[in-house]
Amino acid sequence: MEISSRSGIIILFATIAVCTLVLFPLLQYVAERDPQLSAYDDDWNDISNFRENLEDNTNSNYTVSAVLSNPGVLDEIEDPSSTLFVIVGTESPYSSLELEILAKYMEKGGSILVFGDFDYSNTIAQLFAIEFVKHKLWDQNYRDNLSLIPTTAIVDGESYNILLNEPVAIRDLGSQYVNLWSQGFEWNKRVFISTSKNSWIDSDDDGLITPEDEVSGPQGFTVGMRCEMKSAEGNQLGTAVFVSDSSLPINMMWNEDRNSDFLLNLVESMVGFEGDILFDESRHTQESFGASLFQSALGFYFLLAGDTLIIQVIRLNVLVLVIIMTMGLSMRQAEPKRWYHIFDIRKPRPLRSYGHSLDKGIMALQDVFLERLRLKHQIYEFDDKSRNDRMSMLPDILNRYNVALDEDIKKLLSNPQEIRPDILRSVAKKLSTW
Repeated sequence: MEISSRSGIIILFATIAVCTLVLFPLLQYVAERDPQLSAYDDDWNDISNFRENLEDNTNSNYTVSAVLSNPGVLDEIEDPSSTLFVIVGTESPYSSLELEILAKYMEKGGSILVFGDFDYSNTIAQLFAIEFVKHKLWDQNYRDNLSLIPTTAIVDGESYNILLNEPVAIRDLGSQYVNLWSQGFEWNKRVFISTSKNSWIDSDDDGLITPEDEVSGPQGFTVGMRCEMKSAEGNQLGTAVFVSDSSLPINMMWNEDRNSDFLLNLVESMVGFEGDILFDESRHTQESFGASLFQSALGFYFLLAGDTLIIQVIRLNVLVLVIIMTMGLSMRQAEPKRWYHIFDIRKPRPLRSYGHSLDKGIMALQDVFLERLRLKHQIYEFDDKSRNDRMSMLPDILNRYNVALDEDIKKLLSNPQEIRPDILRSVAKKLSTW
């Protein structure tokens, strides 16, 4: 049956109607996810305590707000020198246009405060010839577990004992920066947080100290860097501060050691006692599909917007004209001939293989044992490893942790082909209590 152009248009509009009335409400319900690092939510992994203390601090007078759609609004700020742009967790990368606006904002005296680690913070760090190293940073000077690292931060000559949670190292790249700056300048990089001398970067991500890992020098690894910028004439420009732990300002870490005092005094050292503080909420995962769509629409509208009304009208008309021309050209195309697949019975079909239910049960119990072993003995080597990698590492792990196993469990791991259904049920009961 041939489909005419008119029928194609009807099908197109019917598809749009179905997506609008059925698919969108369904995605709104299904594609919900927990947001994090938001200045306006009060969960354990949000930063509402940070925002509230900035608003309620009696020693300062800050105007606190958020950027929801696009960081391009920084281009509209009248007095960037009294403005601080706070970025906590970059869950989506910044575009080249957004980076150009950030560079222009700092050239006017604006400051940014970036908390990042394994996210997209390097899209900003590359402007300053530094990078967040995407490997875990371990320190023999830890508290309770390997993830919590106590250290000291220096702000305006005062020391603060702070507690970090899974930080990464910051590496200075020298002069290898992305040049989006419109004028000559010079910067002064200063380290104000570092780990102890007994720390190392887990370059091979195995959780152990190996020859492939990078061991720190006497100064430790940098986890906090301040970049102060000056123009060629010596005028003070903006300041960029990078802290390689996005969880430092979250509510759960707020009252640990002197984290709260450090963060408040860090803001004060950058913007003084009075100014505007903007939290970038545009980089965070939204709670629902609808919220994400609305946020994207706002950002797209801002990118279309210009400084004058006539520019906005021209850009909107060009967009509408392109859409109309595309639809018109598609309707003028000749109807393609239908393609038929001719089935040839003489050609063999590939055989299908069906897995045995007993084999599936053995693999499932092996997975259960591996996960219970990881949780029971806190085996960090298993993190982010595939099932095959875990099985190959298992003999060494059992020997290192001196794990005693039942004979049936040994058979499950070493000789699964000898497992019978009755033994499989017995092993399942033993694993449930192991």
